[in-house]
Amino acid sequence: MKKIILVLMFIPVFMCHGQDFPFSLDLKKDLIIGGVGVGLAAGQLVSYSLSDEKSAMKHGLDRFHKSDVFFLDRAMMQPYSKGLDITGDILMCTMLAAPVCLAWRQDLSDIITLGAMYAETLLIANGLKEIMKVNVDRYRPYCYYDDTRHSLLKEKDASRSFFSGHSTMAFASAAFISTAYWNMYPDGNSKYWITGGSFAMAAATGAFRIASGCHFFTDVLTGAAVGTLTGWLVPYLHLNRADDMDLTFISDSGKPGLVFNLRR
Repeated sequence: MKKIILVLMFIPVFMCHGQDFPFSLDLKKDLIIGGVGVGLAAGQLVSYSLSDEKSAMKHGLDRFHKSDVFFLDRAMMQPYSKGLDITGDILMCTMLAAPVCLAWRQDLSDIITLGAMYAETLLIANGLKEIMKVNVDRYRPYCYYDDTRHSLLKEKDASRSFFSGHSTMAFASAAFISTAYWNMYPDGNSKYWITGGSFAMAAATGAFRIASGCHFFTDVLTGAAVGTLTGWLVPYLHLNRADDMDLTFISDSGKPGLVFNLRR
C-alpha cells in the first residue's frame, strides 16, 4: 500500500512540460457549477435540520435480520472493526490530498484553475452523498451483529449507510486526477500509472469500508459511480474546446502563401 501511495505522489516529478494548459475557468460556467455545489450543501443542511433520525438502539435490535439484506450485500457484510475503519479514513484522506501532485511545476494561474475545479468536484460529490445519507433510511452492516458495542448503535450515523461517503470522495479524487492528467499530458506514458494507481487506492478505500462493517457492497458501488462521474464531469466541463485559428505565412517554391490552421 505504501508503494502505491509513493507512486501517486512522486510520478508527476518525471512528467514532461511545455504543453498548453487544457483547462480554463469561465465566470458564467463556474457560477453555475459552483451554484450547484452550494445548492447541494444548502439542501444537505435543510435535510439534516428536518430529519427525524433514530438510532439503531431506539429502533430495537430485534428488527435487524441478516436474511432481510440483499443477497449480494449479505454475502460481503462484516462485523465492525475499528482498525479497518481507521485504515479506510487514512486511505480517503490520502486520496483527497493526492491531486496536489497535479500542481507540480504549473503556473500560479493554472494552479488556481485546478484548485477551483477540484473544490467544485468535492463540493458536488459531498453534497450528493450527504443528501442521500440523511434521506435514505439504511442501517450499517454492524447493526446486524449482536456483539456490536452499544455506543455505535446509539449514534444517528448508524442509519446513514447509503451511500458510502468515503468511496464517493475517493473515487471523485481518482477520476479528477486521471481526467486532469490525461488532458494535461496526453502523450505521457505515466498517465496509465496515475490512473491505475488512483483507482486502485479508491477501490482499496471502498474495500476497507466493507471489511470494517461500515458499509454494504452496494453502498460502495453507488459511491464509486457517483464519485467517478463527478470527478470526470467537472474537469470535462472546463476543457478548452473553443476553436483556435492560426494564420501562418509560408513560402512554397518562392511564392508566399497563407495557411489557416484550425484546431479543436
